[in-house]
Amino acid sequence: MGEGTPSAAPARSDVPLLAAGAELIGEYQGSGFKEPPYLARRADGQIIQLSRLLYLVADEVDVERDLAQIAERVSERFGRTVSADNVGYLVEEKLRPLGVLAAADGSSPPLDKSDPLLALRFRTAVIPQGVVAAITTVFGPLFLPLVVVTVLAAVAVFDVWLFFVQGLGQATRQALYDPATLVLVLGLVVASAAFHECGHATGCRYGGADPGVMGVGLYIIWPAFYTNVTDSYRLGKAGRLRTDLGGIYFNLIFVLATAGAYALTRFEPLLLVILVQHLEILRHFFPFVRLDGYYIVSDLTGVPDLFARMKPILRSLLPGRELDSRVTELKTWARAVVTLWVLLVVPLLAFNVALILIHLPRILATTYDSLLLQLDRLSQAFSGGGILAVVVGVVQLLALVLPVAGLALMFWRIGKRLTLAVARATSERPLARRGLAAGAAAAAAAALFVLWPNGDYRPLQEGERYTVQEAARGFRHLPSGRPALTAEREQELGGAPFRTGLEADPERGDQPTPTVTPTGATPTPSLTETETKTHMESEETETLPEATETPGEATETPGEATEAPTF
Repeated sequence: MGEGTPSAAPARSDVPLLAAGAELIGEYQGSGFKEPPYLARRADGQIIQLSRLLYLVADEVDVERDLAQIAERVSERFGRTVSADNVGYLVEEKLRPLGVLAAADGSSPPLDKSDPLLALRFRTAVIPQGVVAAITTVFGPLFLPLVVVTVLAAVAVFDVWLFFVQGLGQATRQALYDPATLVLVLGLVVASAAFHECGHATGCRYGGADPGVMGVGLYIIWPAFYTNVTDSYRLGKAGRLRTDLGGIYFNLIFVLATAGAYALTRFEPLLLVILVQHLEILRHFFPFVRLDGYYIVSDLTGVPDLFARMKPILRSLLPGRELDSRVTELKTWARAVVTLWVLLVVPLLAFNVALILIHLPRILATTYDSLLLQLDRLSQAFSGGGILAVVVGVVQLLALVLPVAGLALMFWRIGKRLTLAVARATSERPLARRGLAAGAAAAAAAALFVLWPNGDYRPLQEGERYTVQEAARGFRHLPSGRPALTAEREQELGGAPFRTGLEADPERGDQPTPTVTPTGATPTPSLTETETKTHMESEETETLPEATETPGEATETPGEATEAPTF
């Protein structure tokens, strides 16, 4: 294999050299291609997918070989005659533009990197490779088969209890009404994100590869962690999948640790931390951005340039469509796995998005109510002159506002990119453009119908559990325009009052909290008027570079295998 740094002396155009820092990895093991691709790593860490011929040319590059000598050696290994002119063309038009070979004067070529929508910005290495190696040594036993099986079984049992028996309504309510608690929850989520990265690094090391540095960057407006596991491309399919799933597996370990803390303290917001862990796991399984799910499907199928093939694979399902070469070059089972993944994930994600949409009014109302309470308390802190109280109040307000601002910014950027992409794709197809515009208008109208204020913007109340089955019942009430809180349910909740109103009215504030009754039951009036309203004890993420397509022998790059951001 060619070693590669340019020589100190100026290179001759007929004596190509590997670019500084470039490395040839070898054949992609466990490939889903009929003809397995080969991989190389550029100086910037980007993994490049090469055809066998291109790889052989790069592999025979040596400071003592000119084009004719390289052609002779490549012909012998390739099994077909390759001329010096052929090698010269591949060097100039393929390998040098990709950054695998140095420029004709021996200098390193400029490397173009894409600017993906949800990229990790301002990346900085924090934990050096030596320390990462020590961390992975400590956590290595967690990947022993018996430990893995035990963790998975324990999480399954706990999840049944949490989502179908206990519910998360009170955990959410307490966190939103007490931003100090929300700060604690966010702190634990940050800790879990760092632990997630340890999982990827440990999985990489357990399989026999060497993980790189861990670092931090900025994802939208949130700090996010990443781990360089590019070396996992050397591993077989099982080793790569272990690396991909390592972060999610460590999320599950964090879930069990948090569940243990809840069992000891009965502190409801800890259940919200567990919910966030599950949402993070679902997010990472999303295969349409470069998160864990993308790499899981990519390594499972042995197709590193998965993004470039999803659309042609789905189009191939339509009758009468001519098969794209990006489909026909894949093995049949690889096409089947990718297709099955998409057909399963899309409905699941649609269901989750719909649940969020129909229950958003009550989540926003609870956040708004809490925001008013915190503003009032912050005003009192300013009046009292307590600097510490003011600082805590500002942090609490930021904990409420930043997630909303970050989500709004993310959806704005996604919407803008999608609009521009649709406009480009339909620039010469007016009928398709009108159809997409009509579909988008219909979706917007449906969302507006559900989100329009219709008496349902009322905060979550004490005693509401919001289990999966309870949340799913909202679909039955979509025609009412207020599936999050029907008129009957509002009556059962005693109007579902805002806490700001109760605290502002001393007479109402002395009344007990309305009794929550199951849906369809008759509310029972309280028998006492003496108990005062108290504070409820039960209240409560490296997007990788976009693949660079190159014509001819070189295909889309799979992207640097740094872990996608978690937050």
